[in-house]
Amino acid sequence: DYALLAEYARIDPAGLVTIVGGSFDRVQVTSTSGAHQTYVVMRVLLDESEGAASVEVSVEPPNRAYVLQLTGTAARNPAAVPVDGRVGVTLTIGFMVPIVVAGRYVARVSVEGQPVQDLPFVVDIAGHNGS
Repeated sequence: DYALLAEYARIDPAGLVTIVGGSFDRVQVTSTSGAHQTYVVMRVLLDESEGAASVEVSVEPPNRAYVLQLTGTAARNPAAVPVDGRVGVTLTIGFMVPIVVAGRYVARVSVEGQPVQDLPFVVDIAGHNGS
């Protein structure tokens, strides 16, 4: 249904999502010796008959020095009420992105092994051009 990058995100027990620094597309750092706290916030629509779906987020820097892979499960809340035969499951996945070079990084979101959205962002390092 949707996915976005955030600097912080959480879901309270009632399902309310709190997002800080949401939908960023640029990160500014002073060096390549650190990492950036990142969250992917997403909602997955399940068919009324489905109980869960597997979710994967992979992150890759511009020089392909690594691929960070994270997996999770979008599990239906038994109390969820279907709308038009579907149930929305909201989840957050938090992780640290190692900053190794300036440039375009991308977080790729897949559900049940199918790519659903790319979330690109640019890292600018003080004194360098990140494009």
